[in-house]
Amino acid sequence: MARTAITASTTLTEAGIDPTAVDGAIEATDGNSFPWKEHRLLYVLNGDDAAVTPTFLTPGTVGRQQLAVADFAGNAIAAGAYKIYGPFGPEFRQADGNVYVNWAGTTPVSVTAAVLDA
Repeated sequence: MARTAITASTTLTEAGIDPTAVDGAIEATDGNSFPWKEHRLLYVLNGDDAAVTPTFLTPGTVGRQQLAVADFAGNAIAAGAYKIYGPFGPEFRQADGNVYVNWAGTTPVSVTAAVLDA
């Protein structure tokens, strides 16, 4: 599986930004990734006619038995709505330095995402 990377955009501008202008289509089959950074946010706009749910993967383990840390399922995004997720703690950072997100729901076609830095 090859994840589709989402490039971060900075929000540090007096003029502001329109996150819908900097977003990209999500990858419903193989998921997305974006470089982990403290205080980074993921903006998701659901232009589909059904809800979509992101799951953020956690690579870590805990304890002597090395029990896996459960992945985090974000709240579903209703049709025509948006949500902002994050910031993501270091527990979400994969070995390659990225955050991985998978998508569930009907095959989302018109769902877009933007990674925002404050």
